[in-house]
Amino acid sequence: MTSPHRRPAPRWPLRSLAVRISIVVVAACGRDADRRPPRAPVERPDARDAAPAPETATAGEVRDGLWFPAAEVIGEHVRVLAGPALRGRGSGTADEAAAADKLAAWFRAAGLEAGGDDGGWLQPFDYGLDHKSQNVIGLVRGTRPGAGHVIVGAHYDHLGVLGGEIHPGADDNASGAAALVAIGRALTHDRQRPARTVVIVAFGAEEDGLHGSAHYAGHPRRPLAEATLMINLDMVGRSRFLSAAAYQLAHAIVADDAIGALTSPGGHDLAALAKTAGEREQRPIVAASDFGPLEAMIRPTIEYRGDHKSFADRGVRYLWLSTSMHDDYHLPSDTADKVDPATIATVGRIVVRVIHALPATTTSTPDAGP
Repeated sequence: MTSPHRRPAPRWPLRSLAVRISIVVVAACGRDADRRPPRAPVERPDARDAAPAPETATAGEVRDGLWFPAAEVIGEHVRVLAGPALRGRGSGTADEAAAADKLAAWFRAAGLEAGGDDGGWLQPFDYGLDHKSQNVIGLVRGTRPGAGHVIVGAHYDHLGVLGGEIHPGADDNASGAAALVAIGRALTHDRQRPARTVVIVAFGAEEDGLHGSAHYAGHPRRPLAEATLMINLDMVGRSRFLSAAAYQLAHAIVADDAIGALTSPGGHDLAALAKTAGEREQRPIVAASDFGPLEAMIRPTIEYRGDHKSFADRGVRYLWLSTSMHDDYHLPSDTADKVDPATIATVGRIVVRVIHALPATTTSTPDAGP
């Protein structure tokens, strides 16, 4: 998507403003960009042997009955993923592969089961003419066998080095990848294991065209016919909703600290679950469905801009969460110091609450959950 950062702030009538607000509620990061060519493959240690990060297993806090990893731990993961050593995690590069290995180690330390190929954490795949990438997959086994499963995903790649500058992609999407680790740890915590199995997937090569999620959807670890929901996290690290200068007028009708949501068409029950979880976290959820008949104008523009598309195409319902657009989108200035780990933790807690509140069947009443 073309960055709006160079556009002057427009003067829109309220109806037009509402459409534009909704369009960027869950603005994603799928624009094509010239990326540097992939580097030659490098020898990588087996992710199963990578040293765990012990802090992911210990530091956390309880809020309204739900234990969740500390924001400081989440922030450190963002800083590592967006740090100069990983050079922007360009799709299909050795830097992206190095980031995958770090995520595999963090998944392991969080107590997840390996869900990749051959008993490991990685699911390698080829795309394009000669590009290679990998997904990172972990499992949290549910307490009710046969209850189906939930997929929670976020892409971890970014643009890499463009024009000689590192594009660190802290919010896009080191924030979502760090959230996956924290969500996994929360779901394996004492008495917080969900009824349904949760498959947690960090997708590679999203920026080159949603390739990681497309590969997983074509080669799922559990049949997609048994998937209750796919939750996609993309750009969940900014404390101020719609912070891009072009959208300042939006704050006349949308809360500064809102979190954006898009659901599958007709997914009012999913929006309601997210809103209820948001209320418990004292953060309002703004859903595209809140705009009534304007939703029909919004969907053709935005609903296929993220990894949830690969699952929607196969009939899986989705919930997409984002803190939305900012002026650092796809620029070298999307750095870790501008990310708010507490906001990532809030989004993660909302995801955990939604997973626990999902009804046992499509017609039952949601449980209160933790």
